[in-house]
Amino acid sequence: MTRNLERVLRLVPLALLAAITTGVVMRRVRSTGRRGEPYSAVSATPPVAVVAPETRRGLGAPLPSMSALVPPAVRMLHGDRRRTHRAHGHLPREPNLAWTAALGAPIVTQVVPSPDERLLVAASLGGSLVGLLRTGQPRWTVPLGDRIYATAAVGDDGVFYVGSDAKKFVAVGPDGGVRWKLDVGAEADTAAAFAPDGTLVFAAGATVFAVRKGGDVAWRFRGRGKVFTAPAVMDDGTVVVGSQDHHVVAIRAGGALGWAVDLGHDVDGGPAVGDDGSIFVGTDGGEVVRLDKDGRVGWRVKVGGFVRGALSLARNGDVLVGVYGPSPRVLRLVGDDGSERGSYAVRGTGAREFGVHGGPLEDDDGALAFGTQDDQVTVVEADGSLRWSFRTGGDVDAPLTLLTDGTLLVGSEDGKVYAFR
Repeated sequence: MTRNLERVLRLVPLALLAAITTGVVMRRVRSTGRRGEPYSAVSATPPVAVVAPETRRGLGAPLPSMSALVPPAVRMLHGDRRRTHRAHGHLPREPNLAWTAALGAPIVTQVVPSPDERLLVAASLGGSLVGLLRTGQPRWTVPLGDRIYATAAVGDDGVFYVGSDAKKFVAVGPDGGVRWKLDVGAEADTAAAFAPDGTLVFAAGATVFAVRKGGDVAWRFRGRGKVFTAPAVMDDGTVVVGSQDHHVVAIRAGGALGWAVDLGHDVDGGPAVGDDGSIFVGTDGGEVVRLDKDGRVGWRVKVGGFVRGALSLARNGDVLVGVYGPSPRVLRLVGDDGSERGSYAVRGTGAREFGVHGGPLEDDDGALAFGTQDDQVTVVEADGSLRWSFRTGGDVDAPLTLLTDGTLLVGSEDGKVYAFR
């Protein structure tokens, strides 16, 4: 353990970690898709150079501003189309386990509730979409033909929309009946988002689709490389994705290219859009990057490890980032300038492929909840101190879900959904 890491550990409490459980699970194969026509690119050079930031404190932060996102009418990955992961409710004070539900295969997707929260929908790498009652009892199971890496999106009418590696995008009713299937020609492994016009936007391979609720395609946009991030959607309907051709791409409403910027590395850290329209992404170059709404780079910060999961945004504008090894951790960056407000270290293996996949959930009190690849789910107070942690039986890469009554839902690669109250 380095002196720098020891210093971080003294600043921030760690969960009591046992030996790291290793297991063989099916993971997405990172591969570049076919290249299409060149983009008209925006410069990736920021106006000022930003060096690696210095740690200020733990994950604690100032009180949130009052610019909190209005609760969305639909639910999806990270809660809203801008992918902020600002949950509504209060995280449990203790790890009181209410129930577990076994899906029989690893879970890497977020559990999504129906609009009235009476039905919970989970998906597994076994290829099934499962509807659960609030007690954890299964209500229905829908096999989708292949692994499911994409978190479902649910409309006001309770219909769930999700893609799978069977190259299909599917609508499933609240009763478990399949409403329609759309053949998209490639693995549909990114979560859909609802655009302001009501279309569902998702990626399959190198193509971004906008699909109407009836299942017909409104438009499609062909990129140059595989889109590995769930699209985020800006308030004006512009769709933002990261690609494995090193680009961040903005697609205007209707499917026309808005802009593209080359960041020099695969962009796998899913975009999150701030209240002012700023866009934040992570890269395999070990960077977090802020772009303005026109694609100009405001700052880019080295964080020392891959950033591969979706980023999230605190209510005060801070960027919440999961970082891979060799020093895995959760980072809290100041949105305005990229300086580091604090971090929470996770005991790693030294491997670059081991770490924290995605940004944490923030509740109404500013507390944070996140999973890690040492099998833990952790809740941290707004001041950065540990509230509690709980060890599951596998990696926790799936984003967490907080219901309005304070129930925390966790999907694990041990194949179980955990519910804490």
